[in-house]
Amino acid sequence: MNMQPLDKNTLFSIFEQGDEEIYREHGLEGQLENPFVLLGMVLRGLENYYLMDLMYMKRHPKHYKEVRQVTKYKYFNKLYGYLNRIDSKGFSDIYDIGTSFNSNDIISGLEVLLKFYEEVEQYEKCAVIKRYQDLVNSKRDVVEVR
Repeated sequence: MNMQPLDKNTLFSIFEQGDEEIYREHGLEGQLENPFVLLGMVLRGLENYYLMDLMYMKRHPKHYKEVRQVTKYKYFNKLYGYLNRIDSKGFSDIYDIGTSFNSNDIISGLEVLLKFYEEVEQYEKCAVIKRYQDLVNSKRDVVEVR
């Protein structure tokens, strides 16, 4: 059987539509500015990426290896785009983002993104991600003090 080469531009297209399209289909576009929703999209996106990465490595190791890094770069940039839409100077208390998600899950997810951007030497993105980590940690500290 002759297999088609994997296309790095469409490999993860099932997830590109993802959450954003679902919110729009249901008339909930305003929720796409909610930091809770955006952060959830980042965290779910990371989980989805690693599941898909594992699946493609098992099913198409030779072909996938050729496009793996470019695919990861493209996908992580999309996740960073969601993250970057959140105000990194502070979360409004109405979103209660520090307690809506497990703080450790948020920090771990952000750490994955941070390490990735360190590896590809995009330090401006690292600085932005670090601000989000600090913001989540500051919210976590406030909750623990209460």
